[in-house]
Amino acid sequence: MKVLIIGSGGFLGKNLFNYLLDQNIDVIGCSSAEHHGICADTGLLSSQFSIPPDTHTVIYLSQSPYYRQVPEMAEHLLNVNVVSAVKVAEIARRANVKHFIYTSTGNVYAPSFEPLSEDAPINRNNWYALSKIHAEESLSLFRNDFDVTIMRLFGVYGTGQTDKLIPNLFNAVLQRRKVFVDRNSIDANDIDGLRISLINVVDLVKIFLQCITSSNLKSYLLNISSHEVVSIRHITKLISQALDLPVDIEISDKYRQSSLIANIQLLQATFNPVFTPIEKGIQNMAVQYKVLK
Repeated sequence: MKVLIIGSGGFLGKNLFNYLLDQNIDVIGCSSAEHHGICADTGLLSSQFSIPPDTHTVIYLSQSPYYRQVPEMAEHLLNVNVVSAVKVAEIARRANVKHFIYTSTGNVYAPSFEPLSEDAPINRNNWYALSKIHAEESLSLFRNDFDVTIMRLFGVYGTGQTDKLIPNLFNAVLQRRKVFVDRNSIDANDIDGLRISLINVVDLVKIFLQCITSSNLKSYLLNISSHEVVSIRHITKLISQALDLPVDIEISDKYRQSSLIANIQLLQATFNPVFTPIEKGIQNMAVQYKVLK
């Protein structure tokens, strides 16, 4: 089976590429560092892009890095997350690709304190979320041409990651900076900060393999996270313990208006995945940070 990964140069892309290679999958990578991929400056797909013959699955991981610099960089955001994704899908259709996988995000959902199922209300009032929603809706129209799977990822983390939430908390503990946790606007007893769903990249790549090798999936749209729900306070304490360093956690004056928790009943019914406990995942990540103590 031949698999093409668009966005193979990122944290998830590198992990997925190497894992599929280890599983004897014929995998090809394409990143913005290559002239025939997505242009890093414009976010548009190169006119030289092509899909190798007999490619079974295309996995679109590419994301614009400018999701916070909007509306100034909205064009780049939409080019990478929507326009180029649709162009790749059309080329995939003409190349007789059988399966197209697109990585979306749990941030497409409207703010809520409740676990979010795939049919929960979505949020069109945010540039990043809107770009992913546009891509999801556009790509779903290709379902008559090939299988489409939309993965709504929640909190991907793991060894080797250098940005995002977990690495930022590691750096805060290492640098002896205070970690602030927001209050809950509807529960005065909740002073542990944002409650979120996460997934370790080592578990995520295994789910990708199951998705690639499965047929007749129960749904084309899947929330992807582990079953654990953790707070910022809990994650920070785990990091403090793993590094054997003290940490000062302070309750802020801010009130959060939501959690970010995935309902993964559909994922569990589809693949029955095994998850790395968050404590173990943090301990594994701590190895790369202990040398900085």
